[in-house]
Amino acid sequence: MREQALRGVVAARREPASDRAVADDILSIVATDKTWLRPPTQVAKLVTRIQLLSGVATPDSLPAGSIGLIGLLKEVRSGWIPLPYQIEESLVSCGERSTHWLTAREASAVRRRHERGTTSIHEWYRRRRGKRSLQIALDVHTLDRAIEIAHVALKAGADFIEIGDPLIKRAGIAAIENIKRCTPDTAVVAEMMSSDWGRDQVELAAEAGADVVLLIGPASTASVSTAVAAAQRLGVALTLDVAPQHVTPAWIRDMERTGIDGFVVTTNIDLGVRGDHHPLDTAAEIRRYSQLPVAVSGGFDPDDDALNNDNWDIAIIGRSVADAVTPADTISQLARLERKFRTKENL
Repeated sequence: MREQALRGVVAARREPASDRAVADDILSIVATDKTWLRPPTQVAKLVTRIQLLSGVATPDSLPAGSIGLIGLLKEVRSGWIPLPYQIEESLVSCGERSTHWLTAREASAVRRRHERGTTSIHEWYRRRRGKRSLQIALDVHTLDRAIEIAHVALKAGADFIEIGDPLIKRAGIAAIENIKRCTPDTAVVAEMMSSDWGRDQVELAAEAGADVVLLIGPASTASVSTAVAAAQRLGVALTLDVAPQHVTPAWIRDMERTGIDGFVVTTNIDLGVRGDHHPLDTAAEIRRYSQLPVAVSGGFDPDDDALNNDNWDIAIIGRSVADAVTPADTISQLARLERKFRTKENL
């Protein structure tokens, strides 16, 4: 209940402190009511947000300041929330001094957001249509192995590094930040599974450093819509997993209207590619109905002739790379893939 009430206050309008009297009342209650001393993380983040936007505190003065600061900086960079100069300057300056590298990085990005040639992540991702990009999925169980593969993928020219299961299950959401730190100039994709918590999944991934969120299993258009709103607010691209039974003109059109940035055809790692309907066939159907980029995973390897067709925009390679015996094998596989595809365009 507290989280819902606070979200109602901070999300009523994009402007900060849309109702200063309400904000003051909330902060008064927080300061005097002992039940607010140890709130859940999400509630603490929302309280911090109100404190920062109301100008009654700075990130330096708040023990939980960094929790709310990176999200606010992302919203400023995305253009979601316009701030008075004094408040924005205070937040950016504190971010630049932060010992948390992601926060400092975001503050620097806010400073550069008006530079000529700066492209939003949504526009950048949508331009993958027809570019034949390479996405390496870190389908491994340990963070050390994931970092090793991420480094060689970077050297080979991968366009995207994907983090999902089983790594996130074992290492937690911090795995995203660790991978982003070792590949700061390569787009990191966070594969998040959720039937009805799309917004929360996007927030977790974005605040951990993801550039793109792949949402798997949303139960409804409403779930997708709330996830899209979070992605636009926090400046990350949102892509959607597509089950074969959903590939109809009406469904594709409905999803496009929510504002997603692309579609993804995934393959169950246990089932593999079965039957006559190849994942690339599903991708071809989607591409007939949509101009958004389509990423495809299908157990591909560097010598897979199936990738020679034009039915994909982003090829997702996971198991064949993860199963390589040595890093040298991995580098060799990635180099062959890179020669087969296009030259990397930096994020």
